[in-house]
Amino acid sequence: MFRKTRKADIVLATTFMFALPVAALATPVSNLDNQPWERTLVADGGTAEIVDLTGQGGNLENNAPLQSGAVKLQTGSTNASRAEIQLLPDGGFGTVNDLSAANASFSYSMYKGSTGAAEPAPSLKMQFYNASPTQNQGGYTQLIFEPYWNQPGAEGSSSAVPNGEWIDYSVSFDSGLLWSTGGFSATNSAGGPPLLTLGDWLTTLNSDFGEANLFGISLGLGSYTPDQTGYIDNVSVSAGDYQKTFDFEVAAEVPAPASLPLLLIGLLGVAARKLLRRS
Repeated sequence: MFRKTRKADIVLATTFMFALPVAALATPVSNLDNQPWERTLVADGGTAEIVDLTGQGGNLENNAPLQSGAVKLQTGSTNASRAEIQLLPDGGFGTVNDLSAANASFSYSMYKGSTGAAEPAPSLKMQFYNASPTQNQGGYTQLIFEPYWNQPGAEGSSSAVPNGEWIDYSVSFDSGLLWSTGGFSATNSAGGPPLLTLGDWLTTLNSDFGEANLFGISLGLGSYTPDQTGYIDNVSVSAGDYQKTFDFEVAAEVPAPASLPLLLIGLLGVAARKLLRRS
């Protein structure tokens, strides 16, 4: 009887867990001053902050992927303006070879505002480092996923990114086109072709890249994206043992319990009686 009850409890708990909405399983983030996420490369009037979308109306609020908050990214009027946040887990996510074997994937939800050029939108940057390269061709690179190179039906062509709606983007070893900032035998393509998947970069770059650690990922608006506003939320990372979804929410104020004032009054009364007795 005991074993049957335990089995039933396990089945019930498992069923309940799978029935939970994504928001209940996501890791809440309400502070961008410390890891797991923090502001990086915010410059020249750029801003990155967690905001409450309540009252914003339209798709921004009503179609938001998780609850009521998101990261708002904004750039100023100059090409040097930028706004990014970065995830730097202890020890990184693993080597490229390990991530390939684990079928690693990354995804995020993005909303593009209506100002600025039609192509820029919050992008995903992946930072790789090999501390002991053997081929003397650089042990560091960034591979960057830009939504404007990855529009459905127009992958690899520079296309306007729809504004005013939440869109989901994902990168895996066989999907999602990225450009390289150089290193591991590649040159910096400055935001353009060659555009390859992670799997293609693994076979294209030299062997040092396979042993490079993916030590961080960033999301945001880089340089040469002036006058842009974007929002990001629902960021998921599936990389071997690292399995997390992040939900950006404004920190909730913790109200004082309703009974606290009464408790304080009572304590003051006790103290007053003791003083009267002593006098």
